[in-house]
Amino acid sequence: MKKIIIIGAGEVGSFLANKLSSEQHDVTLIESNDSKVEELNSTLDALVINGNGGSPSSLMQAGAESADLIIAVTDDENVNMLSCYLAKNMGTKKSFARVQDSSLKSELDELNIDQIIDPSESACDEIEKLLSRAGIYDIHEFSGGKILSVGGVLTKDSPLISKKLSDIHEFGGRENWLVTAYVREGDSYIANGETVLDVDDHVKIIVKSGDIQTATALIGIDFNYQIKKVIIIGASRSSELLAERLYKDYEVVVIDDNKKDCNRIAENNSHVIVVNNDPRDPKNLIDLGVGSDTAIVALSKNDSKNIVCSLVGNALGVPEIITRVNKIDYLELLKETSIQATISTRITAANSILQDVRSDQVKSALTFEDTEVEALEILLSENCHVLDKSLTELELPKNCLIAGVTRREKTYIPSGDWKFGNKDRLIVFTLPESIDEIENVFC
Repeated sequence: MKKIIIIGAGEVGSFLANKLSSEQHDVTLIESNDSKVEELNSTLDALVINGNGGSPSSLMQAGAESADLIIAVTDDENVNMLSCYLAKNMGTKKSFARVQDSSLKSELDELNIDQIIDPSESACDEIEKLLSRAGIYDIHEFSGGKILSVGGVLTKDSPLISKKLSDIHEFGGRENWLVTAYVREGDSYIANGETVLDVDDHVKIIVKSGDIQTATALIGIDFNYQIKKVIIIGASRSSELLAERLYKDYEVVVIDDNKKDCNRIAENNSHVIVVNNDPRDPKNLIDLGVGSDTAIVALSKNDSKNIVCSLVGNALGVPEIITRVNKIDYLELLKETSIQATISTRITAANSILQDVRSDQVKSALTFEDTEVEALEILLSENCHVLDKSLTELELPKNCLIAGVTRREKTYIPSGDWKFGNKDRLIVFTLPESIDEIENVFC
């Protein structure tokens, strides 16, 4: 258990507070908004302090002198940096600050801030991966990209439908791919040999690097199009960052009804087409030339605008749609639509932090937007008691799965007779309630 202070109860802060407190960490949340404090006091299993994160008295009340970690994620970057600076001086061991202004990032060393959280940069990383592999709705790398987790919604063309996974593996492929988890009607499950999948199940599939076509074929995705044009909805900072990254590989258009924001992007990016118009109007998207080679990326600051524009794009037949959504209620609504690829600052921020909350042997930790399942990358040490034991010899929780192993630059999808060795890197998929037990076994 770690003592964690969170500054700010916005979408990111409240999500992290709820997640970390549910894992039995000692969480204290500092928030200046009275109504949010009252709401969180009735719903959150954590200490909620009504105060300013940049105030020494609030940090002292939160116990900064003995905290393991401070996570400052308010909308005010100056408050975030000040909170971390003060807490570190009081005795907090490690600090995370949400900072997006590049001019402020140069001051991090002087302020003794350990790590920056920039959800916009992280979101752009993920969007680039999704655009390069159209048709899937999430992709994550492990072991430096040697192993991939690919997420998608099973179509009627998937060969996984209506068969036990163990029966499918009998005909080959067990060494090259593995279904790790799935979501059905909102409930999350770890897959096993008895699992029978169905159309519209959300699945996670592990494959080796360079074998992503295996995953898309298993999901039932037909790769018969290539993205050439990207229409970015909204003139946000994230939109500008993404446009700067994409313009060399795609025709990039930014559209928004905010004239001031459009002018800012147009002045700074002469190579990007910027249109000041309402992206929610189907005619305006048609005028931009949407077609079978187009992707829509909805990155405005307004969740409802992003969702409406995505639904309009879907109705117009746009094959690839990526939507930024932060409010949980909206995400639930999207599950009932054909819009599957979503980006969330809550998740990107959480994935920047979770590794530091876990054991020292956990080298990366991922949480996903559409499921409670988490993935841990664990480096086995020479003192680990599972060394030289086979997978079948271990007493592991039912709701976890060893999905991949990297050993001396080679990757494996382990079977039951796999024997663990020193410095193996394990990819473990699990439900949250088993994380402590898994860490006890492998860390």
